[in-house]
Amino acid sequence: MHNQHLTFNVGECTVAKVMERELQIPAGNLFPGFIHSGDPLHGQPVPLSIHSWLIHTPDDVIVIDTGTGNGRDRGNNPLYDHISSPYQDNFLATGVKPEEVTLVLLTHLHTDHVGWNTVEDNDRWVPMFPNARYICSAKELERVKHMERYRNLWLDSLLPIIEAGLLETIDVAAKPVFGNTIKYIPTPGHSPDHASLIISSGGEYGLFTGDLMHSPLQLAHPEWNSVFCHDHQQAESSRRKAITWCQQNNALWFSAHFAGESCARLTQDKTGQLRWLAA
Repeated sequence: MHNQHLTFNVGECTVAKVMERELQIPAGNLFPGFIHSGDPLHGQPVPLSIHSWLIHTPDDVIVIDTGTGNGRDRGNNPLYDHISSPYQDNFLATGVKPEEVTLVLLTHLHTDHVGWNTVEDNDRWVPMFPNARYICSAKELERVKHMERYRNLWLDSLLPIIEAGLLETIDVAAKPVFGNTIKYIPTPGHSPDHASLIISSGGEYGLFTGDLMHSPLQLAHPEWNSVFCHDHQQAESSRRKAITWCQQNNALWFSAHFAGESCARLTQDKTGQLRWLAA
């Protein structure tokens, strides 16, 4: 796991990847209906990463998305249930203490994006970032609050930060800006009020795409929806808009799930195919 110290620059800001873990899903399972059993890709494992982005701006220390968290009851789902990862050690290895974080920005509220909102302390869940303002979509919060399938996530990853008075909800469509550098933009589809985040500093740009895509394969095939996409038409439209925006702004693409560097610029090869050029 040598890539937890990967850092990238956007203007005056630095961005570091904090690794939770990597896993693999066969391509046919990740993109059902798009990669069929006769396709040579079908059984090939697609590597996925689960991680946070840690950003230093001139004014703030920001975490984007917080992984799965250890020791969570997730209904025996092997991807998320009672995992044990070195995330906390990886976080401390960046030189930042959790209490120094000022903002935690959540793209959406799925289980592998909110887990390290909290840590276990004497059998109770307490905020991992006790001095941060946590920000999420009001619509996403309302949705998971009332769904039985998110009951455990609500109790261990959201309610403790609400009770501590740390969670603020936003209207993603209003495109609020935090720390003068990071702006929410709506990119629905993967989940109903899924958001991405634009960072701008010194004339340079980055896009934290959340779960717009799960693999660089989707750059060449933005019409491919993953098994995790809620609204296929919306998700495809959001992917295409993000690709265009990144190309127009020469922006770095910070993925929530691409393995390896997880950050790249989008380039086109001679045939016009989009390629992922690791940053």
